[in-house]
Amino acid sequence: MNFQDEQIIRTWAGQRPQPATLLLAREEGAVGRLLAQFCDRLKALMPALRVKTAADETFRAPALIIGPHRNIAYQAIPEGPELPPFLAALAGVAEGGAELPPEFADWSARMELPAELTLYITMQCPHCPKAVGQLLALAAATPKIRMAVVDGRLFDAQAAGHGIRSVPTLLLEDQLRWSGTIDVVEVIRQCLQRDPSRLSAASLRQILEAGDAPRAAAMMIARGAIFPALLPLLTHERWSVRLGAMVAVEYLADEAPALVTQLVDPLWEKFGSLPESVQGDVVQVLGQVQGDAATRCLHTIAAGHYAADVKEAAVEELENR
Repeated sequence: MNFQDEQIIRTWAGQRPQPATLLLAREEGAVGRLLAQFCDRLKALMPALRVKTAADETFRAPALIIGPHRNIAYQAIPEGPELPPFLAALAGVAEGGAELPPEFADWSARMELPAELTLYITMQCPHCPKAVGQLLALAAATPKIRMAVVDGRLFDAQAAGHGIRSVPTLLLEDQLRWSGTIDVVEVIRQCLQRDPSRLSAASLRQILEAGDAPRAAAMMIARGAIFPALLPLLTHERWSVRLGAMVAVEYLADEAPALVTQLVDPLWEKFGSLPESVQGDVVQVLGQVQGDAATRCLHTIAAGHYAADVKEAAVEELENR
């Protein structure tokens, strides 16, 4: 952070007496330490700033979590022209938004499905600050959008994994991408017109954690298929994530028992490699599925070399069939 950056921060802080809050999603490693050091310097320049360590899992880490809905993750250390859009988002202000046609005036109210956007930038890119400002305005408009701003040089392995060759580049759910000049109206249109069956696990998780398991199940029933994103949620290491997915399975088992049988084979393929606690929950899922395939899996578990609790759970499910 140079002298000019410090002056930008001091001036911005002096014009906004209301304190802002920044969540630091920590993670071990050099980048995590750099983000923590940036927070320390920011706090020194903005005494009213509240910096909190994220007490629970965030959708990106390491990252600086900001925005009015805590739905913006900065995997970057903003400097120079990148500071103003970051500071605006930190204050929960939507600055730099694109002018939208009248038919998109109520787009955020019409958005049914959550979406995860990832914008790759570099601090040296002259075009990135405009793209950042326009897209952060979308995230400020609705909690259904989760927005990550990623410095492709700081997170080089992540950028390489996504095949990023130029900036700015925007990804929507790892399914669509825009590079160079990003048409914000087209991004909104794609967010509104998305196919629910192509939801990422992160976006389906948002639906479930909002208590909308019945709606998630209804979407699967309407399309006659189990969404691929459901499987990683059912086998997630975190109990609260599995619980939301299991509730969706309950609705599917009641309303579409034939459809829920699609879960048996993929769950069984993963079963042996799952932790014991996850295996126990998968047994409960298999117990809700009717048919010979699920029954065979339960018999195999009950007679197999698994933890005693897992085997007992399988026996109980068989007794209840």
